[in-house]
Amino acid sequence: MNKIIFFLPYLDMEKVVMRTFVEQNQSDTEWQLETILKLGTQQLDKVTIQGDVVIARGGTYRKLKKCLHTAPVTELLISGYDIMRTVLACKKKFNTNRIAFLGTRSMVYGAQNISQIIPVQVIAKEVYEENETRNSLIALQNQGIDTMIGGVTSTRIAAELGMNALRIDSGQEAIYQAIAEAKQMFKIYQQERERTEIFRTILDYTSDGIVAINTDNRILLINHEASNITGISSQVTGRRIETVLPQIKLQNTLGKRQPAFNEIIQLNDQDITMNSIPMQVENQPIGAIATFQPILKVQNLGNEIRRKKSKRGHVAKFTFDDILGNSVSIRQTIHLAKQYSKTDANILITGETGTGKELFAQSIHNASNRFREPFVALNCAVLSENLLESELFGYVEGAFTDARKGGKSGLFEAAHNGTLFLDEISEISPRMQGILLRVLQEHEIMRVGDDRIIPVNVRIIVATNRKLLQMSQNGEFRLDLYYRLDTLHLMLPPLRERNQDVLIIFCHFLKVIYNKKGIIWKGMTYEAEKCLLAERWPGNIRELYNIAERVAVFTKGEKLDVDDLNVALRGRGDFSPIPAQKITEGIEEHISDIDDRTLRAALEQTHYHYGKTAVLLGISRTTLWRRLRCLKNNT
Repeated sequence: MNKIIFFLPYLDMEKVVMRTFVEQNQSDTEWQLETILKLGTQQLDKVTIQGDVVIARGGTYRKLKKCLHTAPVTELLISGYDIMRTVLACKKKFNTNRIAFLGTRSMVYGAQNISQIIPVQVIAKEVYEENETRNSLIALQNQGIDTMIGGVTSTRIAAELGMNALRIDSGQEAIYQAIAEAKQMFKIYQQERERTEIFRTILDYTSDGIVAINTDNRILLINHEASNITGISSQVTGRRIETVLPQIKLQNTLGKRQPAFNEIIQLNDQDITMNSIPMQVENQPIGAIATFQPILKVQNLGNEIRRKKSKRGHVAKFTFDDILGNSVSIRQTIHLAKQYSKTDANILITGETGTGKELFAQSIHNASNRFREPFVALNCAVLSENLLESELFGYVEGAFTDARKGGKSGLFEAAHNGTLFLDEISEISPRMQGILLRVLQEHEIMRVGDDRIIPVNVRIIVATNRKLLQMSQNGEFRLDLYYRLDTLHLMLPPLRERNQDVLIIFCHFLKVIYNKKGIIWKGMTYEAEKCLLAERWPGNIRELYNIAERVAVFTKGEKLDVDDLNVALRGRGDFSPIPAQKITEGIEEHISDIDDRTLRAALEQTHYHYGKTAVLLGISRTTLWRRLRCLKNNT
């Protein structure tokens, strides 16, 4: 609830003030009113107002307007009706045609015009201080005027001097208007305060230093950041810009009325980038404003943004749904990986190059309870020992030559609460093996060059295409670290052991590649399928994708035949054309891989739709028919 503080010039006014307030606020419950009897000038200097808006009259209003800064002050005006009523009462009471009227300008303004309505001479005198009032009354007495009208103070002094005196009272109309104006003033005051607060917050929390001057080159404002950059207090407002910050030269911008952007200046041994803009209202200059920042800060901000964007990039993109294939081996591997995802234990993923070790690592992360946290991946084989250590654990400022100012956090910290995937773990040095072992045991790290211990909560998944146990037995890899890493073991089958998945994966790759180009792929011939299935794929899925990329270059979406495929396969170093007999042998070998139980299950799953069954098994329709004949002959 908002409160009006009403300073009463005299106690008799309280009843009419309260009655007027009640009448005006019959349907308004947001306001309350408190009255205070007029205080002396010295008391007003020390008064504490516990209200939202103040109403006062005469000298009290004038004093409060100067000394009160916590609430707006509204003046209780003397209306023409109040003056007329009081003059008539004074003429009747004292039987005189010459009356002095003393008060502030707003009280006596227009009082002389009363003589045009009432046959009486009114002598108006502006007075503000008590001594000034006394002297004016004595001067009026010397002129033969013995009757006066005024406020509480002036009528008291007049009585002391032996003059006839009548106090002018504010009528209900003036009180009603003052209360209404007070409410409106408070509303405007609130709006202005909100705008000022928004403006002040913008100024103080912007990353730019801001200085503004008026047309006299005097500083209007200087925000916190400008004070930080320049070392100059914000108390310099009012001083000339050239005496405080001569480097900024805002007076030149004001004189030329032209903005200047991206200027480089020297300020406190810093390189500063600055924009300066003239301020105008209706094409008339009112001042100029400069915004500036240290160049080093701008550069560091850009670096910080890049680091944060990089951190946001620590995301696992793939799930188990992205792993293609219907072979028993890949289904079993996926099932086991899903079980592993339910725990936080370390996982060792082994498999030949190109079998999709990181694909499985990302899928495990996304199926785990850490899926909302970072997934950070690093190939250990591409970094030297020192670089690997600083990447994994970070470093402090001055840890080594060219160390970043302020230091740098490592990947263990970046992966906190998430997953850290270390590929080609077999390639790390013996020293790094020892450091990594301790981290796995203690769940703590130290940045390079630091002695502060940082606890980390990270799930570790490592991968290798080498036989890590054999390396440990040969002394190439720490056996204790091997057992730490091999808590859970996931072995990925090579593509040659899941031959029925080759067509599924290859077709998927080609569709994705062509979709990016807006081309609809028309499939492949049976001979091309046989050629593809006869390959051994030593590079596994990665190699298969490369062949799909080559095929897409020159087939342009047309149906893929065996000649096109052979052209793509020639890009491999170990390629030699495959004899037709060898292709048939490869197909027959693949057909024999499909046991009767799997075949019957596939038929039931597709409701004996041979086309869908062939796709599900990763074979052509012709191959399916041949296998069905074998099944029939066997039964």
